[in-house]
Amino acid sequence: MLKATLVVALLSMSFGIADAQYVVVLKNGRQLTVQNYREEGSMIKFSGLGGEIAISKDQIQTIRRAEASESAGSRSLSFDDRPGKNPPEPTPTPVAPLETKPPATVPIQQQQAKQRAAQAKAYEDRLKDLTAQLKELRDRYSLMTRGNKGPEPSFFTTEEAFKGQQDDLLSRLRDAQNKAQGLPTGSAASSPQFSLDAPPAYTERQRELSDLRARISQIENERQKVIDEMRAKGFEVGSLFLE
Repeated sequence: MLKATLVVALLSMSFGIADAQYVVVLKNGRQLTVQNYREEGSMIKFSGLGGEIAISKDQIQTIRRAEASESAGSRSLSFDDRPGKNPPEPTPTPVAPLETKPPATVPIQQQQAKQRAAQAKAYEDRLKDLTAQLKELRDRYSLMTRGNKGPEPSFFTTEEAFKGQQDDLLSRLRDAQNKAQGLPTGSAASSPQFSLDAPPAYTERQRELSDLRARISQIENERQKVIDEMRAKGFEVGSLFLE
């Protein structure tokens, strides 16, 4: 009789006379291959070593039919493998875990600084673009109404300059007349149907000047909005003057 103190539950065991090979799996992990076995009280008995061997059911994990070919990883012992004559269990070689470097982390302050710098750059680019548009529109308007570019006033010395100034005044008058009747101005202006007091129509040049003034006003408002947002967020605005 094999003597061992093992604590385990008896699993899936079908006892009786068996004709084929069986594998008796002990609770200590060892396996015994037997031709047959039988149950007798609390013992399992089978032939081996020239006699009969009995093992307590409490020491047995399970009994199963032997497969045609046991997997290479399973360890089976026949009854000729007596205690003390089995080769020593191989000691598994510990495998050092792979060294993994933690992902590089950027401090939150640096991330916030980068985001703020990117936002400031976007504001600056937008402000520069609007400033360039505004300067181009103002120069064009000045050339049409005074015959020269730039914000500085000049004397009207040519007939073209006088005509431009007159068209500008009439264009402004047409804008006021249309707005007084709730009508669109510039290129969007049209004579209302069934009106007995329709405002005078724009000439082509007057309409162009009206559109230029409306566009200049729109760009000025957009530019000022960007400046206000930059100041509210503490960004550097720089020079606000237009050459």
